[in-house]
Amino acid sequence: MAGAVPRRPGGTRRVGRWLLVGLLVVLAACAAHPADRALDADRLSEQIRAMPAVLSANSDVAGNVAQGPVSVQLYANVADGMTGDQAAAIVSRYLDGLHAGDYAGYRVGLEIRSGTSVFTVDSVSPSITNGEEIVSQARSWAALREQLPGTAVTVHAAVAHPAVAVGASGGPPSQAWPPDSGHRSSGAIQLGDSSDYTAVTAAVSTLASDFPQLAGGDWTISAGREHPAEVKTSQRLPTPLEMDVWAKVNADQAIAHADVLVVNGNPIAPVWISEKTRSHDVGEALRLAQAHLPIAATLPAPVLYTATDQYQGRFDFNMRASGPVIVAIAGCVARTYVPGPAEQALIATYERCRH
Repeated sequence: MAGAVPRRPGGTRRVGRWLLVGLLVVLAACAAHPADRALDADRLSEQIRAMPAVLSANSDVAGNVAQGPVSVQLYANVADGMTGDQAAAIVSRYLDGLHAGDYAGYRVGLEIRSGTSVFTVDSVSPSITNGEEIVSQARSWAALREQLPGTAVTVHAAVAHPAVAVGASGGPPSQAWPPDSGHRSSGAIQLGDSSDYTAVTAAVSTLASDFPQLAGGDWTISAGREHPAEVKTSQRLPTPLEMDVWAKVNADQAIAHADVLVVNGNPIAPVWISEKTRSHDVGEALRLAQAHLPIAATLPAPVLYTATDQYQGRFDFNMRASGPVIVAIAGCVARTYVPGPAEQALIATYERCRH
């Protein structure tokens, strides 16, 4: 045709590709800016505020993507006498509100506070698949508070998300949401200022006997400042034998010290007895180790034992011992220092290193 402009080969396809790219950019922008849910969050907090035992409730919405991850957080202050059923009802109302609303793209959370005790549900996504477990844990939190009066009890609920699709490389694809499958429960029991290791032992016993559904989480049970002592656990509570050994080394205060028992919290050994001396004298720490290593050695090996002037022992970033006194019973410790003769004798007696 006269005067017609020749069409450039592939031009239509090129325009189509640019249109597709533009559409994807628009969709990505929409996904990056989730809908404003402030009014929905306010309504949900109002509903919780009207529930029995709730003294006050409010919401906090961070919806500006440019300022960081968007989130919806609800807070409820409750009466000291709140029952387990009332705590469970609050959590059920919260979870129902998440399912009824469209909070896609938001981090979501609930905090129930009673004095110094707290129950929280923290989630990277509103898609939560273990609602019944969370409600049960809220009920257990309230019952645990009742059994340990005057104690600060914190429980972070376990959260499970829908299974994440697996990519060709064996890992989750980059577009998968949520980026993780959730997290197990965790908690803390902070006993009164005048408490000591015997109160910690009693609290561990209460958890084990009356709240086995919480035992698989991560726990920190601490005595007061006057008589410090602590048990830290991950995925299981201490065995009766472990608690008995811990009680013995606590009871022997011929050399003043404080004890921490750690279960599944150190890569060197599944059980760690960490003793903190009041002085910085290495000689005192050695005498403590000489007295208590035979007691610690009655536990199934391997066991990590430390006696230093700090609870966490002295380790560098690569978990190499950087200062005395550190001994792995029936195990082996890498060291960045040269042990003195007295510590070397303990190492020769208790450690089993392959050279």
